[in-house]
Amino acid sequence: MRILSVEQLCKTFGGLKAINNLDFYVDEGEIVGIIGPNGSGKTTALNLITGFLKPNTGKITFQGEDITGLPRYQINKKGIARTFQLCKPFLDFTALQNVMVVRVYGQ
Repeated sequence: MRILSVEQLCKTFGGLKAINNLDFYVDEGEIVGIIGPNGSGKTTALNLITGFLKPNTGKITFQGEDITGLPRYQINKKGIARTFQLCKPFLDFTALQNVMVVRVYGQ
């Protein structure tokens, strides 16, 4: 089953094309990584998927539902969450518990 699908995703900032026609999908049970040099659009892609940014064009589908451009709190409630690089994680929490905080208390 296809869990996440990104089709023809584009994001520009002024004249800069940060994401240009990005296509990929993630099937159930798959673990997928995004690699690339600094400035290649990795964080922008994650920000688009998680609702921190809205795409200029393209479509994002999660579990068969179009989530393109939804507010981040709605995307979070559907099960997509992200964390940020923290200098001070919750020291009494395990790594998993620190990540789960976003799912429970996501923005």
